[in-house]
Amino acid sequence: TRPDALMDKIMANVAGGTVCDAFMGTGSTGVAAINAGKRFVGIEQNPAHFDTAARRIEAAIEARANLAEAA
Repeated sequence: TRPDALMDKIMANVAGGTVCDAFMGTGSTGVAAINAGKRFVGIEQNPAHFDTAARRIEAAIEARANLAEAA
């Protein structure tokens, strides 16, 4: 896994609105992309890793939506 704080810093400096990770693993890049307001496309062949990534990314999407509602 990639450290979340590092991925957040990288995403803040990535141009464009969509991020693609062809080796998604547990979704650190996806979470960072969502946190940065970017769209994310992830590919993972390991079903266990995919399920973990999907849960983490869904939680990041919900947290971002809740922040927007509170503002």
